[in-house]
Amino acid sequence: MPVPEPSEVAVAPLWRNRNFRLLFSAQVISLLGSGVTTVGLALFAYQLTGGVSATAVIGNALTLRILAFLLFSQPAGVIADRVSKKRILIVADVIRFALLTLFPFITAVWQIYALIFAINAVTAFFTPTFESSIPEVVGGEQYVKALSLSRVATDVEAVAAPALAGLLVAFLGLRWVFWFDAFTYMVSASFVAVTVMPYVKRKLPKISLRSFLTELTTGTRILLHEPSLRQALTLSIAEATAGAAAIVATVSYVRDVLGRGETAFAFVMAAVGLGSSLTAIALGRATGRYEKGARDRSVLHGRRHKWASRVLLGGGLLLGLVLLPDILKPSLLIFSFLWMLNGAGQALIAIPSSTLLAEHTIEEERGRAYAAHFALTHLFWLASYPAIGHSAAKWGSPLTFTAAGVVCLLVTTVAMLLGYGKRDAHTHQAPR
Repeated sequence: MPVPEPSEVAVAPLWRNRNFRLLFSAQVISLLGSGVTTVGLALFAYQLTGGVSATAVIGNALTLRILAFLLFSQPAGVIADRVSKKRILIVADVIRFALLTLFPFITAVWQIYALIFAINAVTAFFTPTFESSIPEVVGGEQYVKALSLSRVATDVEAVAAPALAGLLVAFLGLRWVFWFDAFTYMVSASFVAVTVMPYVKRKLPKISLRSFLTELTTGTRILLHEPSLRQALTLSIAEATAGAAAIVATVSYVRDVLGRGETAFAFVMAAVGLGSSLTAIALGRATGRYEKGARDRSVLHGRRHKWASRVLLGGGLLLGLVLLPDILKPSLLIFSFLWMLNGAGQALIAIPSSTLLAEHTIEEERGRAYAAHFALTHLFWLASYPAIGHSAAKWGSPLTFTAAGVVCLLVTTVAMLLGYGKRDAHTHQAPR
């Protein structure tokens, strides 16, 4: 990271930033579309297969989704550091629009797999590029607050999307779920098109196969070079473990252990989102106050190291402690409270991780760094989903939750031993 000139950290409120408002609006509408498609996919698979193998189709589709992320995100990062990020975002939205419009005309399961893989291959270009553009649009001082709002948007989507999908299916039919999602991509592209995004055309050497393969590892090397990023990446394993436990095994616990129905399940999952949202808002405000007195960039950077390390380790510890007692089969209300803390713990890892990533990258390498982080964290989720699923099927969800808590505590211990880098005022040298 280049050494900036000392300056008093004083910036205008985030909502006065027109470009952030546009990008945030694009994110919200796109998330809502993706959320209704997730619900629509389950209904469509059930309709197409007659319900016999719908769960297998959904599971395979989600696996293909993450596989597409792993295969394409790092090449996307190399491209994002060479061309206009704004252009990548618009083209990705337009391609996803075209692919989504085909969904209602599917007649075979393999076509579902092909479209899911293609759509998420394009998403592997969009998401890391979008995330890496936020620090350049809002500036370093407002980045944590911007991350908090993005987290809240994701959590609200998890609650609102199923309700909207239900309305679309009830009043317009299943195919309109996919056409609504396609429409959101065009709206997102429109917002991005009128956003002013910083772009400096750089003279880069012509890319060859050898240099391309070298650049594919640049982002990973950035993540592994800096102690605080290594610590954050390690704790992403705990985040994925706890998140997979909530997504995969909650339905089994609520239905089979507590003997409750779909309403109770929805209530518990809403608690996860509520915990994450409240934590994101509180963290954004708390860190804003803590960072406000920083007299220059080096002091601000040191303070971010300090609070990020503490919050990361606190998040990992919280996830472990929340999951451990579930072997005692807590009641619905207690379980919902624990799951609200589960959402809080996940936010306590996700937000400081992205903050440290922005702090330790420069604009010229940010696309590759964010792409590597996107790929590696999704690799953790790819491993966690089947591990939780098979464990719950074999030993039951209560024991699985407790085992996941042990994993989170072990991961947190390893992360603590890895260290967190400097906490005092400092800066980093730019080129790697």
